[in-house]
Amino acid sequence: MRATIKMIAERAGVSIGTVDRVLHDRPYVKEEVRRRVLEVMEELDYQPNRVASALATSGMARHFAIIQPTWESYVGEAMAAGVAKFRQDRQDYNVSVTIHPYRQGRMEDCLHLLDTLAEEVQGIALCAADCPQVRQKLELLAERRMPVVTFNSDIAGARRLCYVGEDAHHAGRVAGDIAAKFLRPGDRILLVYADHGYAGHKGRADGFLERLAERGLRQEDCRVAETHDNYDETLAAVTAALAEEPDLKYIYMANRSVPACMEALRGAGRMGQVRVLAHDNSPETRTFLREGLLDFIIDQNLTYQSRKALSLLFDAVVEHRTPERDCFYPESPILTAENC
Repeated sequence: MRATIKMIAERAGVSIGTVDRVLHDRPYVKEEVRRRVLEVMEELDYQPNRVASALATSGMARHFAIIQPTWESYVGEAMAAGVAKFRQDRQDYNVSVTIHPYRQGRMEDCLHLLDTLAEEVQGIALCAADCPQVRQKLELLAERRMPVVTFNSDIAGARRLCYVGEDAHHAGRVAGDIAAKFLRPGDRILLVYADHGYAGHKGRADGFLERLAERGLRQEDCRVAETHDNYDETLAAVTAALAEEPDLKYIYMANRSVPACMEALRGAGRMGQVRVLAHDNSPETRTFLREGLLDFIIDQNLTYQSRKALSLLFDAVVEHRTPERDCFYPESPILTAENC
């Protein structure tokens, strides 16, 4: 059933008039009330009738670009679904979106895309490593009044409009808290992530180690491997850890190469003997979870990220509204075999 203003008002605990003021960005609404109403609108997937206002802007074409690593299978499909939903949301406007992938780790390709597209578009949604070159480019784009929303992995403190994506540090702390329930001081742990330049994975790793320390587990007992989200590198790193650490108790997969971890465990004859916690509700991780090979998954709403990033660009460019906060975090539910 299509969501209505009345439904939103009831769910948010406010009047219909308040919902109308939020919908049209009118004053005299407390910030916490505005935020609550907007969150309910998003939860209910509210689609307002924008035809009248669209008529005023449909003659002016706007073009947004998404610059992101080349994501295969599940991640790419989920992000593409968010783009498709945004296009549906704004179908009454003369707005177009193009996706520009670059090979992960090749920052020169990402920087080239930023240079090229800055001449062609009115807003950019960016997923990139946090490095001086990208920060400098964002500084130049801000001076040219080009709005940039980072998504999936933030570049905190840089001159971007805002960030949409997982609160990676918090997600890592959740992972550390879960792991600590199964560990005793001195138990050996393996942490696998992409690399320290990818802020999302670094945040997970830092949060994980921080929470373990708070629970009385030493960082020296945690072996760390940077495998750049690469299957072969992950397979080699986990295989080496299993061979060199016969008492390894726990593996925290903070990157997406979970199938490589499973292959390493199978090859070492350790499947089911080492607890494994991973991220993202992909078809592969769901299968591993249901088979009892994974213990938990910490999920993130990837479709929300691309859709929300584009929506915020639209608000800034078309409706001249600045984001009401600096970071927009989707929920990070914990999944088991019973609820995946």
